[in-house]
Amino acid sequence: MQSLLDSRQLRAFVVLARHENYTHAAAELHLTQSAISHAMRHLQDQLECALLYKVGKKVLLTERGKAFLRDAEGILNAMDQAVRDLQSTGMENRGRLQIGCSVASSQFILPPVLREFKDCFPRYEISIQPGDTRDLVEELEHHRIDLAVCLMPQEPGHFETRKLFEDELHYIVSPRHPWTQSGKMKREDLARTTFILYSRRSITFELFENHLLNQGVRLGSFIEMGSFEAIKELVKLGLGVGVMAPWVTRAELESGSLVAISIRPKLKRKWAVLTLQNRPLRLAEETFIGLCQAAAANLSLLQENRPAPR
Repeated sequence: MQSLLDSRQLRAFVVLARHENYTHAAAELHLTQSAISHAMRHLQDQLECALLYKVGKKVLLTERGKAFLRDAEGILNAMDQAVRDLQSTGMENRGRLQIGCSVASSQFILPPVLREFKDCFPRYEISIQPGDTRDLVEELEHHRIDLAVCLMPQEPGHFETRKLFEDELHYIVSPRHPWTQSGKMKREDLARTTFILYSRRSITFELFENHLLNQGVRLGSFIEMGSFEAIKELVKLGLGVGVMAPWVTRAELESGSLVAISIRPKLKRKWAVLTLQNRPLRLAEETFIGLCQAAAANLSLLQENRPAPR
């Protein structure tokens, strides 16, 4: 007896057993009755036993046929499941990933991450929605984005947080600013200074405002901007003092067009990837988060190797 079975013969056998009629089985399989009859003869010859017998127009199963039917159905079900598994795996290579990100992460973290991600998932459609942490948290809650790359909210709530890195805010000034000489500033200096700050809805704005209040200083004159590039240009012109992490101004600090001065006491922030709690993540999402963590590790290394602030 040959051990190799033809799946087409098995399927014809199962369909015939269900209909008990060659005409109906042939119609379902889109074959001729003679093709079904030939397949059944070949299958029985191959198995060297009788599986079927006729009573009038009906085709019934022998005892061996009944036993073989269970095996045939099991084989076909297993084959169908194998195909579904393969198709499911293939579907992981296509889909849509909706990413929310802060302005800083979209400029300085995401570009290398997206390049690597597209190499891994070339058929994935990616949409980027910039926003501040509070806006992105709301988008996550309403299922309008899949994940957010942003500052960690003070109350993580019902979010899973994958930590990326920790940074430290500094005063960013023009090389001609008086603070570059002393490196120190008195409380009255802070009160008189015009600060150039990122959006007042941001966590960074809130952190800095609370920092001043803890020093007994009320935030007075400030210019609010929605672009880090615009902030840097205004600082270069000597129109005020910026408050940013040095990794955002790395190129300018290295060229000497801007100077970073430490804030005392230190003002630190935590960055993370946020997803909804208890939501299973797809392979593409896990890969994206892993790439973000790798990019964050490189960024942390650059921070460690940069010149010490004044």
